[in-house]
Parts: sequence; C-alpha cells; structure tokens
Amino acid sequence: MALDIIIGVALVLGIIILVHEWGHFIIARACGVRVDVFSIGFGPRLFGWKHGSTDWRISAIPLGGYVRMAGQDLSDVDSTMLRPPGLPMN
Repeated sequence: MALDIIIGVALVLGIIILVHEWGHFIIARACGVRVDVFSIGFGPRLFGWKHGSTDWRISAIPLGGYVRMAGQDLSDVDSTMLRPPGLPMN
C-alpha cells in the first residue's frame, strides 16, 4: 500500500516536472534561443540522445529538472565581451 503511494506521487511529480520544463523549452525556442540541454533530474547524465543542438537526457538525481539555454554558462561566452559585476564603466 505505501509503495503504491510512493510510486504514484513520484509519477505525478515526474509529469509535473516534465510539463514545467517543456514550457521553458517551448518559450526559449519560440524566442529564438538555442537550448543546449533538456534534463529530467540533476547530476550526472544516465542516458539520453542528442537531437539538433539539444542534449535530451535523464540524470541521476530525480528531484527536478532543468533546461540550459545558450548564454547561461559564462564559459561559453567570449571573455572579452563580458565585464565582471561591480566594475565601473570606462
């Protein structure tokens, strides 16, 4: 009985997370933003596939998900284009 409840809650939360992250993905693509990663779960990638520029993945810790869009990782941007926060304008 308790196992049924745990499985049911996990399934419902999984569907809610999937729909929520899918919303982020759709809006980003509609605005012309490249999506690098669509992940259900956090942590190391367990499995997935790459379609276009997006890495669709299932990750090890199933407590949420994320959509990583182009420009979110500062190491992807040319360092001469960014100014560290707090520097005065010259």
